[in-house]
Amino acid sequence: MALEITDMDFVLVPGAWAGEWIWDEVASELHLIGHKAHPITLSGLDPSNPTEGVSLRTHVEDVRSYITANGIDPAILVGHSYSGIVVGQVASQFPNLVHHTIFIEAFLPISGKSLLEVSGLDEAEERDSIEANGGKWLPPSPEELAAQPKLNDSQIKLLEEQQQPHPGKTVLDRAEMDRPLQDLSASFVAHKGWLSGSLEQDLVEKLRASGSWAFHEIDGGHWPMLTVPKKLANLLHSCVI
Repeated sequence: MALEITDMDFVLVPGAWAGEWIWDEVASELHLIGHKAHPITLSGLDPSNPTEGVSLRTHVEDVRSYITANGIDPAILVGHSYSGIVVGQVASQFPNLVHHTIFIEAFLPISGKSLLEVSGLDEAEERDSIEANGGKWLPPSPEELAAQPKLNDSQIKLLEEQQQPHPGKTVLDRAEMDRPLQDLSASFVAHKGWLSGSLEQDLVEKLRASGSWAFHEIDGGHWPMLTVPKKLANLLHSCVI
């Protein structure tokens, strides 16, 4: 099916601790270009919703059900950070629903492995923290946010005020892939040098060789939807034209 290059449905999935609010400026910019933007909040990330019982499968189903309930045919899936694990599974398990998947500073799903296993974080330490905090994965501290490049004071304040504890089970559960990542039509967007020391380096090289993935750099730190929203929206547009 041919798609109009200025009439696409971008389903914007936030990373850990965040909700649809993190996409506000990017959604506005996509609308100006002529696209439809669908920022969503995953289960357990709204302050009024409990995190108890929310699994990685729950988040995959959140995205699938949003696409089908809103009659999106097909979707451009966009996942940031943690939600790369989510959107990658959606694209793998429901290929008829997804035209293209865009990973922004994102973790990649590997079948049989959890986010903590592929992230490079201290898995035992993170598991202990989740258990100690009632099954919740806590957001970065103000000091950790202040150490992040590109974020200004107002953006740090926004993250401090809006980020919510993340359902811990989602980063402990193992990904389930029906098709390998190499079979997806996808783009990866990240800052220069993001791959240095990454545990995903070998996988990324395979994806580069697959011919179905494109790689783009953006100078916006880990949260380009906050730091360079217009540039990011334009880049998202260029990924699918």
